[in-house]
Amino acid sequence: MSEDANRKLFQRYFDEVTNKGNLDLVDEMFAPNYAHHDPANPDPGHVGGVEDVKFHLSALRRAFPDITFRVDDMIAQGDDIVVRWTADCTHTGDYFGIPPTNKSATITGMNTWHMADGKAAEGWVNRDDIGLLQQLGVIPSQ
Repeated sequence: MSEDANRKLFQRYFDEVTNKGNLDLVDEMFAPNYAHHDPANPDPGHVGGVEDVKFHLSALRRAFPDITFRVDDMIAQGDDIVVRWTADCTHTGDYFGIPPTNKSATITGMNTWHMADGKAAEGWVNRDDIGLLQQLGVIPSQ
């Protein structure tokens, strides 16, 4: 795919999948053996696949049903794409064992994806989990 096509694909990912919860599109966008790398994952040996992407997005949307991502910056080079994003949300559901706090939060992060055959084959994410937990009052801010 061209760099422009990769940018359009991931703008669609944020518009349709993360913001509207259309998880059916994950199959179109991610390779079946997609490898995901997340330093916050409690099982770093587990790198997922399409069903894992759906699981984590579903869990995120259950915890923060109003979550809205905006793309702050997107850079495509060859088969790689990097997206810097900001998400606003309200914590109204269980978040991996953290009961709802009903607090609003803003999360920032970055994703990098490597594309193969028009789909994301491997991805890396870094986000401000400490900042999120501080905003939810789960850990102290200072």
